[in-house]
Amino acid sequence: MISRALAFTITNVLLFQVGWLVCILCGSFWAGIYTLAAIIFHFSIFPQRLNDAVAVLIALVLGLLHEMLLLLGGYIQFVESAYLPPLWLLCLWVLLGITLNHSLVWIYSRPLWSALLGAISAPLSYFAGVKLSSAEWSSPLLVVLPIIAILWLVVLPLHRFLSLRVLSYVQRKTTKLSS
Repeated sequence: MISRALAFTITNVLLFQVGWLVCILCGSFWAGIYTLAAIIFHFSIFPQRLNDAVAVLIALVLGLLHEMLLLLGGYIQFVESAYLPPLWLLCLWVLLGITLNHSLVWIYSRPLWSALLGAISAPLSYFAGVKLSSAEWSSPLLVVLPIIAILWLVVLPLHRFLSLRVLSYVQRKTTKLSS
């Protein structure tokens, strides 16, 4: 029999991994449906709702900024839009947000390790994602992949820094309101 914590972790990993495939292979419509269902399911079973809501919102904002840098920098392009990242890609960022306090907490809570993991895994994920999705490289891979790696040296540590600041702020405000 597996423990409740392990079951939650496995569920969290599966939500993300299945979501990655749905987003990459099925496009924006199904990505949106899956992500909405995953968010509803996640928030119904995981008790850290405030922490997770902050993690998701910050992931979405950072993801939009990250993708806009790649898009406007001429490193990647999308069939769906020349000026904005497609919904399926933003859904991936939302799904990432629900993993950070759960299945990825072991790495997320260690800024140096999360920077290194991001710098290694993100270019691999983008490489696979572009091969399988409607995205296309606009620049040579030897230029784009190191840029993605450099950006991801910052993404997870910055996300953690911002999350802790926002959570602290929200908790102070809610404490004042309840007193």
